[in-house]
Amino acid sequence: KQNISHLKGLKRQLEKLNPEVLNLEAQIDLGLLKQSIATFLREFQQAKIWQYDPSLYLKIILLGIDQITNRFALVKEDTESNLRARIAQIPRLLKEARENLKKSNYVYMEVAVEMAQATIDYFRDAQLPLKKGTLKALEEFKTFLLAQPLRKFVSRDRDFLESVLKDSFSYKRDLKDIFDIAQAEYEKTINRLAETAARIDPNKSWQKILAAYKVRPKNSKELLGLYAGQVQRLKDFFQGKDIIAAETSQDIKVRQTPGFMRPVRASASYSAPVTTDRRESGYFYITADYGQVESSESSLYGDIHSEYIFVSAHETYPGHHLLDTLRRNLKNPIRRQIESPFFYEGWASYAEWLIDELGYIDNPLQRLVGLRRQAWRTVRAMLDIGIRIDKFKAADAQRMLEGLGYEHKTVKSMVRHYLLTPGYQLCYTIGKFEIENLRKKFEKKLGLKKFHQLLLDGGQIPFDMVARRIEEYLCQRNS
Repeated sequence: KQNISHLKGLKRQLEKLNPEVLNLEAQIDLGLLKQSIATFLREFQQAKIWQYDPSLYLKIILLGIDQITNRFALVKEDTESNLRARIAQIPRLLKEARENLKKSNYVYMEVAVEMAQATIDYFRDAQLPLKKGTLKALEEFKTFLLAQPLRKFVSRDRDFLESVLKDSFSYKRDLKDIFDIAQAEYEKTINRLAETAARIDPNKSWQKILAAYKVRPKNSKELLGLYAGQVQRLKDFFQGKDIIAAETSQDIKVRQTPGFMRPVRASASYSAPVTTDRRESGYFYITADYGQVESSESSLYGDIHSEYIFVSAHETYPGHHLLDTLRRNLKNPIRRQIESPFFYEGWASYAEWLIDELGYIDNPLQRLVGLRRQAWRTVRAMLDIGIRIDKFKAADAQRMLEGLGYEHKTVKSMVRHYLLTPGYQLCYTIGKFEIENLRKKFEKKLGLKKFHQLLLDGGQIPFDMVARRIEEYLCQRNS
């Protein structure tokens, strides 16, 4: 309540400022601050996420341990004491959770029960301080979740999604227009899949060609090495192309996903350094229990590791790692702290397309893999929007995902998870779409490297503001 009151006061002060008397950069900063406040107030004052999402409390626990054991581990002498202090607070946090949770539906409960069990398994096996009391608190929390009455799942409505787009992303397209963009992208990608497959084998569908494609390293160590080699090749490739100027001195360590992070991370994920200290590394986490991966990204083609080239590009170069590096080195203290899912996931999806365009992908079979990933994301965008404007149903998404090769037993879980994050699932496809539009508009005037520089050096700002920054640069250059 104290934080909400403070932010509402700050919001009132910001609203008194007249944007018209500010220069463009100050206007952007003002808009970003308003977006951040609006997002927090929507989740914690209006939607009251702390009352309905039990996984919020478990994420606080798990991400906190990750920060101490990995992110802040440069200060070795403080790691043990910080970890002990953090773990000591877990029983109190879970007690508060039991008092706060009042209206969670069965989908959130199912996800939280799975996460609680995974967290219990981790604490049971790990050598951690205060283990006994923490395990008891976690087991009591799981018992509490299982005892809650099952409430029907109702996805957030149209007004909520429009609020996310308007207040958190400053995105002004109508929901129907956004759905039509995603649908057109889906149809275009499916056609490209068929055309690419015909060049490989005119007698086979792309589904059959991909079903025969497997990446099967002998063991987890070999799989991690496969990813590590790919990260280095991507880094070398983009440095050689010289189309994105970025500081790349901080290493990326490819690691097995820690047991305590598996409940909150996908089969492959990236965790950025907290500081710009060159001794600190980014972590590219891989769930490397090969052949045993059960996740929302499991597919008929083996699992997400069959997509290792595109996954590596998305998470590292030129995707999340490069983008995070640029953001954390910005001089602007506001933009250095702000990460926008719309820009962040849009850029990473664009990065996957970019490696194909620039010739890094020279195998038509791998091109099929990349195109299928694009189609998968368009379905997520269509679901995100369509279910809230009555143009798409969960059953439509399940049918289309099965058509892309995802197993029947996993698609229901996939769709369930996607519905929990309204506004996020569209970020990949629509963010990429907006970046491509900006490039079409400005690349001929700027060249590709300068376009990328102007796109990225302003931070993760709304795309209409990116356009205004570039137009201002062009005016100043031509004056």
